[in-house]
Amino acid sequence: MTDGDARTLRAGRRTVRIQRPGKVLFPGRGGTAPYTKGDLADYHRSVAPYLLPHLRGRPLMLERYPDGLDGPRFMQKNTPEHYPDWIRRAEVAKEGGTVTHVVCDDTATLLYLADQACVTLHRWLSRTDRAAGPDHPDRLVFDLDPAEDDFR
Repeated sequence: MTDGDARTLRAGRRTVRIQRPGKVLFPGRGGTAPYTKGDLADYHRSVAPYLLPHLRGRPLMLERYPDGLDGPRFMQKNTPEHYPDWIRRAEVAKEGGTVTHVVCDDTATLLYLADQACVTLHRWLSRTDRAAGPDHPDRLVFDLDPAEDDFR
C-alpha cells in the first residue's frame, strides 16, 4: 500500500512503513536502472526465507547509506532508541561499557532495516543465545579479497 511518500509492507503480524521508497540507493550505471529503497525492501522480503537463517540470533553491525551509495556512509553498532520495541536487541560488553546491537530474527526487522538504508548487514560469527557467549563463534569465514582485483 502506498501513502504519499511512504509505502507499507506486511510481514507476518507486523506492518512496516517504508519512507521515501523511491529514494535511489544504487544509482544506475552502464545502462542499468537505478535501485531504490523500495526495491531493496522488496528484495529483502523475497530473500528473507534464505537470509534469515544466517542472521537469526546474531548481533549485527549495520552499514548505512542514508543518501545512497554516492553519499556518505556510516557504521552503526548501537541500536537507536527510536527503533521499534519489537526489534530484538543484544547487549554486548565492550571496553568501558556495552553496545546494544540489532538482532534480525524476522522479515519485519529486515524490512525496517531496509527502510533505514542499511545496505550491508555485518553479522557476528557467534550467537546471542549460546551459553558460551559472543566470544565463542560457531561460524568461520574466509574473506578472499584479491589485491588490485587479481587472484594471481
